Amino acid sequence: MIEIFVVIKDKNNRYYLLKIQRSGFDVYCFPPHLGVHYSLHESGKAHFRPEGKSSKPRNELPVMMIDGEAGAPIDKGIIRENLVNLGHASCIYTTIYSIKSLSDDFRKFNRSARECFVIDRELFTPNTSLIEIGVWAVPERNEVSFEFNNPDIPKNLLYKLVKCEPQIWIYARPI
Repeated sequence: MIEIFVVIKDKNNRYYLLKIQRSGFDVYCFPPHLGVHYSLHESGKAHFRPEGKSSKPRNELPVMMIDGEAGAPIDKGIIRENLVNLGHASCIYTTIYSIKSLSDDFRKFNRSARECFVIDRELFTPNTSLIEIGVWAVPERNEVSFEFNNPDIPKNLLYKLVKCEPQIWIYARPI
């Protein structure tokens, strides 16, 4: 299993935004402490699921979670293209975060992680209040399909995990 953490750095502090896990052709996206995650399975079934553990009541994170691609409704999810033999870049999951008050809204990230996408808050204008984090599956043979769908992502706002196929690419952009 591969884990990638997405954090935002604001001066000397890092704040935890998202954890992505990949196990085979299953991908899971966990915004921290919400009690819900997004899954895309090898079967092509995708869904949001409660994690079954409840935390102490508190104000929830200012987060909007968006399914990656359309598909056919089934049970409590959808069936969409899976990642096996993927021929083009495919959006897995997108999250929009309010970054107005990072220290009030997000927990500090003090872990060391093998795979960690650190987004520097200073890369955005001071009036940026929302950022989009996108998680994509990108086959090595068709990286241009990601670039076509996501033009002008600066290199310092793009994280590529290339040790799997399809690769997992994560980007950040201001909204």
